[in-house]
Amino acid sequence: MKELQNLYSGLPSNCSNPLCEGCTILEESKPTYAEMDYESLTSGPVLFLSDSFRYRMGTTSPFSKEERGLIEEIYPNSPQYSASVKCPSVKEKDMTPGNMKLCREHLNSTIDKVKPLLVYACGNLSMKMLIRKSGIMNKRGKSYEFTTDSGHSCIVVPIYHPYTVIKEPRHRYLFETDIKNAYEKYVLGTKTTSKFSYNVATSIEEVEDIATKLQATRETIAVDIETTGLNFLTDKIQTISFSTADQTYVIPVDHKDSPFREGIGTNDPARVRTLIRWILHNPRNKKVFHNAKFDLKFLIRYGIRTKNVWDTKIMHHLINENAPKSLMDLVKLYFADELENL
Repeated sequence: MKELQNLYSGLPSNCSNPLCEGCTILEESKPTYAEMDYESLTSGPVLFLSDSFRYRMGTTSPFSKEERGLIEEIYPNSPQYSASVKCPSVKEKDMTPGNMKLCREHLNSTIDKVKPLLVYACGNLSMKMLIRKSGIMNKRGKSYEFTTDSGHSCIVVPIYHPYTVIKEPRHRYLFETDIKNAYEKYVLGTKTTSKFSYNVATSIEEVEDIATKLQATRETIAVDIETTGLNFLTDKIQTISFSTADQTYVIPVDHKDSPFREGIGTNDPARVRTLIRWILHNPRNKKVFHNAKFDLKFLIRYGIRTKNVWDTKIMHHLINENAPKSLMDLVKLYFADELENL
């Protein structure tokens, strides 16, 4: 083996691009290096970016035929395709910080040529190459601003790689939703950011006013509690919020700054609990929680038993049992705009 290595060690690399000088990928045996695909790309609003090129039958492509077919089932508007790493069959473990820095020069040229409004970074490596962050599971569906060295700005949305979706079909729901949500907002401009406001009750009169409005309403309300910990036997409810279609009301219960705690001022904490009980005992409307069993245990400990409980975690399981069901995941799916500043 050593003799064979010596035999070929004197051959020049088939990469003559000066931007690649010093990249350790050039030390590996590849059929080709530094595919300057951006020279043949055209401008367009959407760019799908893979991890690295595939090499087959003497040609390179950023996605396989099957992967492109999956993308075009969801996005049929002839997007541009490219790879974040310009050599074929490069894995994330192969990309040292130095290699990434060199290859980002090519990536900048790709984006400058296409001038997209929106880039879908397919998989963890392409995401790292663009936004220098890792963790595709937690970051997929979010949006990040990206600006090339020459000044072109676009939005980057990390998504699962189509290969992952083909091998594990349960990911298709998130893959498709992330593509459609981003396209609607950043290309079509049809998604809008909601206006959110809330009122914090600081007197017993304000709590009574909230109870008067909600204790007999037929309107569905969303309910959420914040606690000092996870143990309903020892921890306390800091705040409870009630949200209608138009307004959110927050009542501090045992928050450290609450005026309703025992021994604080003249407000009666027992009266506050009674008013909250009136709201949650209302038989005429639905009370919507997320992971209701957590909230209900704390409320029962406070002597409050809620009527007509609906749980978005359970409801979403009935819609799609394969989709993740945490509150953050549901916000990404249905209210992605709310995460832009996180």
